[in-house]
Amino acid sequence: MSARDSSFDSASRLAGRGQDPAITFLLLLPLGLLHLSAARPADSGAWSLIENALQSLGPWASRALGAGLVLALLWAIGRIRSLGLAWRTGSLAGIVEGVLWGMMLGPVLRFATSVLPLRPRPLALEGTHQELALAAGAGLYEELLFRGLLLGGGVLLLFLLARLLGWSPAVRPALVALALALSSLIFAWAHRVGDPLAFIPEVFAFRALAGLVFGGVFLLRGLAVAAWAHAGYDAFLLLSS
Repeated sequence: MSARDSSFDSASRLAGRGQDPAITFLLLLPLGLLHLSAARPADSGAWSLIENALQSLGPWASRALGAGLVLALLWAIGRIRSLGLAWRTGSLAGIVEGVLWGMMLGPVLRFATSVLPLRPRPLALEGTHQELALAAGAGLYEELLFRGLLLGGGVLLLFLLARLLGWSPAVRPALVALALALSSLIFAWAHRVGDPLAFIPEVFAFRALAGLVFGGVFLLRGLAVAAWAHAGYDAFLLLSS
């Protein structure tokens, strides 16, 4: 096994990638469909960075996205059938677990807000459908970007760098912690899109803490569970505010 393959395998295990990618796609698809089913404000969260980028590509981008989803769904179905994966129980269990994580994270973050100088910044939208669609989009896009790409990719890059420098594997937990901290800070910083109060210290610190929590779920349980936990938490926050 090459150094790159060894580092990738270690990073994948630390990122909680035990689930087959076809099952992960099926878990994430309902969030994407729910988000696309309702209109949204122009700037309503950090995930607007992705949507604004898609819009800048022109009207064909939405058609390309739809075609990509159809192709990905066909791939997932084919992979599930060829491998005989238990997609019904696996998908249902992942969604339930994610929602339960979201319900548990609510009291944890509220407790942190009460004992630390933190202030949450809930989104203010009207309409249950729109709020649920917004929560789904935030859970999907933000977890893909900040946990899947930034945290997972950061762990992989740091592991590769440590391997090239000849560092001991004992430093890997510290590298994971560094990637988790940096991705959480960037997560809080990115909320400047659509929120002029994002850099208030109490608000920024709260979101950085939330990034640490969701990053921990990602590392322990994987991307799909983290996305559903994030969406579940945001839905609870929006509907109860």
